Amino acid sequence: KYPLAMVDKLMEVHGGNIACGYNIGCSFSKTLSSSSLGPRAAELCFRLVVGSFHGHAHNRACQLDWHPHHVTGMGRADFEGCERIFASSNALAPGTRHASSFHRHQAIEQHFAFWDEDKYAVLSRFLSNHYREALKIVKDYAGQLKTIQDAHGISEDDFARFLHAEKSYLQGLKTEPPEETIQFQYIEALDLLHQHRCVPSSSLTVSTTQHRF
Repeated sequence: KYPLAMVDKLMEVHGGNIACGYNIGCSFSKTLSSSSLGPRAAELCFRLVVGSFHGHAHNRACQLDWHPHHVTGMGRADFEGCERIFASSNALAPGTRHASSFHRHQAIEQHFAFWDEDKYAVLSRFLSNHYREALKIVKDYAGQLKTIQDAHGISEDDFARFLHAEKSYLQGLKTEPPEETIQFQYIEALDLLHQHRCVPSSSLTVSTTQHRF
């Protein structure tokens, strides 16, 4: 219920056409779709993704649909801001390990309060630097990408086609090809035959059945 409450708040504050990173965004999307928020989320084009760090722990088929690198419009966002906050809070451990409950909570509260103030103070510089960085990437790499495309004879549409082909291939692997199934069954039958041939004749139990005519 907590993720659903957060999604509800995000849509209320930010409106439509927003993306949200969640460690299990792939499976949570089903919960969201089947909830009372589902129609509203679909109407507002609310998009779930799996953060870049956690996404690499998911299988390849999942990454093609949910990893930010493969979702149009995500840019260079990795959706791992929470992990950076958690990493910074690791410094609290030595000072709060033997502290009282009150001082432990006080240290944690102050840490995140200062974190908010520090990040808010440099927010404009953060946005400006990332905007400039994005412009530089577009300027520097657009020409290089065009050169690679010309060298290999591929177009912009081919990239989407490659991803679609990979998805189709992985979906086809959900069930084993019939010829491989037959091969495995044949090997298992040979192994079973070998096991029976290796059983000593003295250990075999022979049963007879009387037939009445």
